Amino acid sequence: MEKKKPYPLDVTIGSHLRLRRKMMGMSQDLLAKRMGITFQQIQKYERGTNSVSARRLFELAQVLEVSPLYFYALPESDDYQPTVDRLTTQAIHLVQDFTLISSPEVRNSIAAFVREIAKGGQHGV
Repeated sequence: MEKKKPYPLDVTIGSHLRLRRKMMGMSQDLLAKRMGITFQQIQKYERGTNSVSARRLFELAQVLEVSPLYFYALPESDDYQPTVDRLTTQAIHLVQDFTLISSPEVRNSIAAFVREIAKGGQHGV
């Protein structure tokens, strides 16, 4: 029996769910407890294996402090890869720490520095 592929929208919703959960520093287990479900169910949602019902999506949005529309944010291009697949936990922490920098000048300098390194390729400067 062939394994059924997840529906692309379910994968997108799951990716946004995982990204937001990680951004909040929340484990799958803690999110599941707050939702009153098992962590395995959260895993299935995040992989897109199971669809999230409208009611459950609304509850997830409340727990994760976002609008339900957050989960549907779709890019315009066809070659979209969910953001969470490109972000590591380290990158998420970097963004969280970056937002804590109060000086706009320092943030701009750091952003310019990172752009310059990125232009140099994968190996940096």
